[in-house]
Amino acid sequence: MKFGFSRLLAVSFCALAAGISPNASADAYPSKPIRLLVGFPPGGPTDIIARLIGKGLSEQLGQPVVVENRGGAGGVIAARAVATSPADGYTLLVSVESSQTRGVALNKSLPYDAVKDFTYVGKVAKQRNLVVIDPKLPITDIKGLIAYAKRHPGELNYSGTYGATSHIGGALFDMDNAVTMTFVSYPGGAQPITDLIAGVVQVGFFTEATIAAHVKSGKLKALAIAASERSPDFPNVPTLSEAGARPMELSPWFGLTGPAGMDAKVVARLSQAVSTLVQDKPFQAQLATIGAVPITGSTPQAFQSDVVREIDYWKKFVVDANVPVN
Repeated sequence: MKFGFSRLLAVSFCALAAGISPNASADAYPSKPIRLLVGFPPGGPTDIIARLIGKGLSEQLGQPVVVENRGGAGGVIAARAVATSPADGYTLLVSVESSQTRGVALNKSLPYDAVKDFTYVGKVAKQRNLVVIDPKLPITDIKGLIAYAKRHPGELNYSGTYGATSHIGGALFDMDNAVTMTFVSYPGGAQPITDLIAGVVQVGFFTEATIAAHVKSGKLKALAIAASERSPDFPNVPTLSEAGARPMELSPWFGLTGPAGMDAKVVARLSQAVSTLVQDKPFQAQLATIGAVPITGSTPQAFQSDVVREIDYWKKFVVDANVPVN
């Protein structure tokens, strides 16, 4: 033991003599490739955005950023993997509401604390959601949808996946506009949209990227955008507020997150990289192709505060809207 202790002192002395500070590794960050976990399968919106983020961060940081898909449980599997990883900045997460905020309210328990077990770097982008219907319905606008739903309580069905914005959007719409529609749950994939096009269900709340082609072809009719701004691709489609319904910001966001306890210098380096990336015109143009827009001005502190606030909001919503909890 004496030799071990003496050796430790000698190593420490040599390190100090060489001028190596405790934060030397943080100062040199990043010095090797970074893993960027995404909690959904390849090809979906989150995966696409993750690869755009990975490419942009690699250019900003000067190291490869390798996207790794860990699909399952609405992003929870990937989030848990990051929460239990070393807090050295080399394992990061493309975080989403389903694993960080809304998922806390919709699940009795998660394998992590969504606030305490993560370091929040910044929000990167968000997608808009469209309120769409089967064109065969005798409805031309949002006011007409609300009136029809009130005349036929429970008869209109909306399709989606439990916990996703396709589900939550309908529940919010019901609550905000005092109507009752019936949620038809699907395990995921394209089937909710396929059945909407086929007339099996009549209403949908889907991200712009997933249904834009169907709206443009006339297979679906867009009544409104569940966001605070209109879409450049659908300039004639009003926001819910403009259309005469209660305003609803149903814009799923994507952020950069790491394990709790990351060095402040590493967080600052990543935050600066994100800030530069979201202002990059080519990055913004790539986001636009999938109906997404950059979120500028997000900071680590603001991101974490948003997460805390959103968790409280969704917990209240689950009670008020009587949404079943897993």
